[in-house]
Amino acid sequence: MNKMILTTTILCLFSLTTFNIIAQEKYTLKNRYPQGNYAMQFETDMEMKIEVDGRTIPNHSTQTQYQNITVKPIASDGSQQINVEVKRIVMKQMINGQKIEFDSADDKAQFSPFKILGIMVGLKVTISLDQDGKITKMEGLDEFLEQHAQNIPKQAFEMLKRQFSDKSLAKMFDILRETMPQQPVAVGEQWKSESVSEILVIGKVKTEQTNTLKEIQSVDGTELATIVSQSRIKSDSPQEMEMAATKMTLKSTDVDSESTIQMEMKTGLVVSNITQINMKIETETINNNKTLQQTMTGKGKTTMTITRTEK
Repeated sequence: MNKMILTTTILCLFSLTTFNIIAQEKYTLKNRYPQGNYAMQFETDMEMKIEVDGRTIPNHSTQTQYQNITVKPIASDGSQQINVEVKRIVMKQMINGQKIEFDSADDKAQFSPFKILGIMVGLKVTISLDQDGKITKMEGLDEFLEQHAQNIPKQAFEMLKRQFSDKSLAKMFDILRETMPQQPVAVGEQWKSESVSEILVIGKVKTEQTNTLKEIQSVDGTELATIVSQSRIKSDSPQEMEMAATKMTLKSTDVDSESTIQMEMKTGLVVSNITQINMKIETETINNNKTLQQTMTGKGKTTMTITRTEK
């Protein structure tokens, strides 16, 4: 009887140990781009309220950008190139009851107040990655903007150059790589990451993230990792920007977001990234010696999807 109890105890301990090993299995997560052709769709849907001197102005906007991506083979030194082309931009905005629409594929787009967005259609950018997937160079955007400088009002052109440049775009693309853990992680395990970005008007901001490997699942025969990333951008350092006779000061920024990222375990390709956003921005605008205090609050969602296309 004692031998039976001892044997049973050993078997139970063995089972518990085996279960613990399985439960603690760790996975290496590394964002990479396998060779091929892809279609990327990036959607933004924001619902905002703008409070100006006691008045509330509702604003609902959606924007969808369509891009083609061609990923070149990995070179012998581990480096890689990616070509990105903007194919179409669609935007809709309802502000204070007035609807404004823009679709770069529509002949009527030339009459839209947002027609300046159409300039970005046709943009081609080349991204260079090192053996670790880090962006080492991005080319095409600065040159593209200079080529269209004559077709853009000076004030709008300066804003585009501040918001879009090879350097700032490279940093935006690199955020996914920075989100990945430095070491293998188990399901349910958390890790921290941070990044510094240059945002129009706000300036340099530090984003701190708490990331969790939520699950590993098989979808249509492809093993996918789901990562949940919670981040916060907070700044109370005033930033100023002047446009002609208008001077705007951003007094405080508070943005909370939660992203759900799905990536292929085998290739490292991020196939979707859905982000929920809550924000509050306080600004002060001076125009013709008149000062306006503004508070913008809003929530919304961004959705990025990448799908393979035929060569």
